[in-house]
Amino acid sequence: MDHWINLLPILLLTAACIYVFLTNDWRRILIAYAIIYICAFAIVAQYWSFTFSLVKLITGLMSLVVMGISINRYYSIPLKKIKSELIFRLIALCLIFILVNFMVYRISNYLSISLEIVLAAMLLIGFGLFQLGITHESYKIFLAILVLFFGFELIFSANEVSLLVNGLLAVVTMLIALMGSFMIINEFETGEK
Repeated sequence: MDHWINLLPILLLTAACIYVFLTNDWRRILIAYAIIYICAFAIVAQYWSFTFSLVKLITGLMSLVVMGISINRYYSIPLKKIKSELIFRLIALCLIFILVNFMVYRISNYLSISLEIVLAAMLLIGFGLFQLGITHESYKIFLAILVLFFGFELIFSANEVSLLVNGLLAVVTMLIALMGSFMIINEFETGEK
């Protein structure tokens, strides 16, 4: 690692990913996703320009606000999780994080990207894939797609310095959030008729 101070945001990012699996309250889940975006911002702000990093942060937080507005209308009572389900999720997520730790050095050397960025991106990609694989609620699916895309965006943006391409990635993030919001609203409005 270039900067050992980045261990704190990576640990917070990991804790936020684990917390998403421990709670079922959508407000707390959105706060955990916001912490994920803020921790990734704290890491990438050291390597990219501040304005470019700030655009990634603002786009991510705006996408969470868009999703939160549509979730607020329909999800009110969180369901309790069974202890065996929580244990399975935590063990599977720990196995994914261990696998990521074994792969991160090779990916960092192969792509010539800083270890911190690759570690944060691979944690997000692993978390997003696992969330996509086990969830059935539409808002969690779209939040997982947002995090999965953000992980790939971190790796891609480290090699691509074009402002136009990175602006297009921000637009795609917002379009995913808008599409998710539309699907959530459409799912419940067709169910009410």
